[in-house]
Amino acid sequence: MSTKNPTKHTAIALTAAKTLEAIEVPTRSPGDNEVLIKVDYASYGAGDAHAVDDNFEVFEYPEGLGLVATGKIVALGKNVEGLKEGDEVGAFTQPGADRGLQQYVVAPANRVSKIPANIQPQDVAAVLDNFVTAWYIITNTFELPLPKTLPDPERYPTSAMSTPILVWGAGTGTSIYTLQVLKLARYTNIIATASERTAPAAFQFGATHVFDYNDPDVIQKIRSVAGTEPIKYALDPVCTKDSLAKVAEAVKGLGSKVSILVPIKLGELQTLTQGGGKLVTSVSEEMLPFGVGVEAEPTNALRWEEDATLKENLLTKILPALLESGDIKAQPVQVINQGSLLDRVKQAAELVRTNQLRGTKAVIAVE
Repeated sequence: MSTKNPTKHTAIALTAAKTLEAIEVPTRSPGDNEVLIKVDYASYGAGDAHAVDDNFEVFEYPEGLGLVATGKIVALGKNVEGLKEGDEVGAFTQPGADRGLQQYVVAPANRVSKIPANIQPQDVAAVLDNFVTAWYIITNTFELPLPKTLPDPERYPTSAMSTPILVWGAGTGTSIYTLQVLKLARYTNIIATASERTAPAAFQFGATHVFDYNDPDVIQKIRSVAGTEPIKYALDPVCTKDSLAKVAEAVKGLGSKVSILVPIKLGELQTLTQGGGKLVTSVSEEMLPFGVGVEAEPTNALRWEEDATLKENLLTKILPALLESGDIKAQPVQVINQGSLLDRVKQAAELVRTNQLRGTKAVIAVE
């Protein structure tokens, strides 16, 4: 490791159930095809909330937090191409010790995106994980075609473009980027549900129609704009008992596909980040409310690298180009920069836990 980089640094981690602490950890040297990033900003999202509040998917302590980090590359491992020291980048970090909420983080080069000059690094911290999830759902769960370039110079020749696609809960990060990618690909009947507060943004990000999910007539309204075609594709990123039941009511027909973004929330939980319930990554078909012939797939976007094309290109080439062109825009962020790093993470945790950031991503200034 370069002598200019420290041997140890501060990280925020769960050290026991519901116990957040600032700890000192070794600053790891990057290995082959890895880079070391000095972190400026890191995100705090629903996955972090479930780890902190519900001990969900926490297998050992200390458990790092923060799926996305942005900052400058300060060291390169062997065989890294297209990146150099000093590059300002965003990284979709790895499970384990290499999470974003620390002063330095190592990331595989394929999980790193160069940040174009026209977008701020704190905004990019709100993009990477949700963008990857959205792209993975569209191409792997729905198996919908996307053009080789976005936006495509001519309308992509497929009948799928006019099929109704339902995005339930358009204020979530994954929904925001799903809407944008579908719009760029020129899908023409994108139906979303949202709260009154987040509905205007859903239109801006690409929804053709937006309905209030609290409206007792929401299903009837969805069906009215779907026309004679059944809704064959639906995303439920909320995955509560109520949201799943409503999506099941809207989606009918043999071969319809529903992406259920894990964790699935059993019991009476009402929001994406509310704590205190039982969370699972899979359930039997009998426990889901979908009719015969509907393929409801629990979607874990951390599997995105199983697709070799996405692993090689999605963050290194596709996302930087779309950010630079302005065709993908970051969702709103709330930057938290007061108090110690531990104080900032606790502030973010409270904002997310109490559902105060609808449509907005908590981003923590690390330095």
